[in-house]
Amino acid sequence: MITNQIYWIAASSTSGPERIAKWTSVMNHLQDIHIHDDPLYPKCDHAPRVSKDKEKWLNAGTPALYKFEKLFTGKRVLKDVAKLSPHHQTSSLEAYHSVVIRFVPKSVVFPFLGMLCRLYSSAMHYNENAERPQKQADGKPVFKLHWPKAKEGTCTVKPLKEDPTFNYVDELMDLVFDVVFVDPAPYVSQLKQIPVPELLCSQYDRPEKEDVVARYVSRFNRGVT
Repeated sequence: MITNQIYWIAASSTSGPERIAKWTSVMNHLQDIHIHDDPLYPKCDHAPRVSKDKEKWLNAGTPALYKFEKLFTGKRVLKDVAKLSPHHQTSSLEAYHSVVIRFVPKSVVFPFLGMLCRLYSSAMHYNENAERPQKQADGKPVFKLHWPKAKEGTCTVKPLKEDPTFNYVDELMDLVFDVVFVDPAPYVSQLKQIPVPELLCSQYDRPEKEDVVARYVSRFNRGVT
């Protein structure tokens, strides 16, 4: 609930004080109090509801509520909440990282130039498909069911986007066969100018195997002190 509240605050607020007012209202909400003293957010926006289970709410004066309030209303927390923005989220970066994993799986070892080319390809694929529109059926947007693990069986929906395109592949093929193969010298020259770092293992002295074995054996043969 608190995670959803953070996103809602960022999307629905226009100023720092308003964000803080909505954030601190959670303290009342946890006590089943939905009318607040702050004029910037005087009451909760959800429909009035009567709770039949009083045990799911926190009670005033309890250690649990005190610890929560101390954590929830700290100066650093309130300072960060006031700066919440709906325009700068990490979801797009996470989506790009998932594309990179498909092009450069961590289970496979690639040479430096090979990995560089794959990273370039992943960037071109992402840039071409990042802003795909949502699918339409009979003039209505299409969604798909989604069961996230964090929801513990609760179903939600995600917008279903149009299928990805691969026009960048055709452009790369045209470049390779129509330009590079005709005169590869300039491209080979530029490729050789790319600085390739040394392998990590080559940056350290390789010890003799017998010395490493001797240290290992002596360490595990020490008497108990």
